[in-house]
Amino acid sequence: MSSTKFTFPRPDAFTDVRMVKCVADLDVSPDLLILDAEVEKNHGEALPVCSNVVILQGGEAAKTLSTLEKLLFEMSRAELRKDSRVVVIGGGTVCDIGAFAASTWKRGVHLTLVPSTLLCMVDASLGGKTAVNIRGKKNQAGTVYPASEIVICTAFLDSLPPSEMMNGLAEALKTAVIGDRRIVDYLLKKDYTRAVEACLTVKGRIVAADIEETGERRLLNLGHTIGHCIEAATKLEISHGAAVAMGIPIVAEMLGNHAFAEEFSGIAAKLGIETEIPDMITLESILEHLESDKKTTAMGRIWIIPDGWENCRQLLLDRASEKDLLEKIWQ
Repeated sequence: MSSTKFTFPRPDAFTDVRMVKCVADLDVSPDLLILDAEVEKNHGEALPVCSNVVILQGGEAAKTLSTLEKLLFEMSRAELRKDSRVVVIGGGTVCDIGAFAASTWKRGVHLTLVPSTLLCMVDASLGGKTAVNIRGKKNQAGTVYPASEIVICTAFLDSLPPSEMMNGLAEALKTAVIGDRRIVDYLLKKDYTRAVEACLTVKGRIVAADIEETGERRLLNLGHTIGHCIEAATKLEISHGAAVAMGIPIVAEMLGNHAFAEEFSGIAAKLGIETEIPDMITLESILEHLESDKKTTAMGRIWIIPDGWENCRQLLLDRASEKDLLEKIWQ
């Protein structure tokens, strides 16, 4: 995938994805550049030059309404037009909030995302989901606004701390369950270029068929329903990737697929990913935070159930059934 294009079922919605070998090869022309502080610290001299630069600290604490207001103010100060281009270079949270701002300024300006973390490369950058957190709850407000361009440079991974690499490995492993078992082999061999390409191929195929998440795109939420609860219950002390990895064996066990849950946990352990739920997280706290899940309807929630590799299905559970299944496996 030196270069590929994903088109979406919405007028003029597309994303060109291209890969470059080193940071200095980033060929982007921003009218406003939004930078992750860690990227600026580690790669500052090699980054594109721009007269309008905003530097943000990464992490979930960045995805707030106050950050969004700051970005919109900077877009106003830079006098961005409808045909201006915002370039965001950073991890998933910085790309999320930067894309949210770009989607709302003038009702949408040109957007380029340059993901700097493995998690953002394999998942967050593609598909158009943008969001902010409200009152400590994940992704309560957002838009669907695909970037017109994504530039992947795996050289960014050389400066990632182990905890951040683990986040990305977990999300890539989730994608392997959904659509391509070969991703496991790429991860175990540390062939991150092929892993990223395979993950984007899986996600691109799914999103191209269902950008509004009314059908197949829901499969990408594998592990996220419980994962978001784990993040909220620990006040975001457990990272997104780690929480998703913990959530996948739980949903497998809910429908009695113990063999897959054990196999998944075994592979995760080889990658340095912990899947056991910490004792401090209670079932009561999980049930409490489930009610804030953005997929909740009056009828209940749609859960993504892994029946095996490349074999996941959607299951609508009402609250009583959901609680019953979780109680049986939480003891």
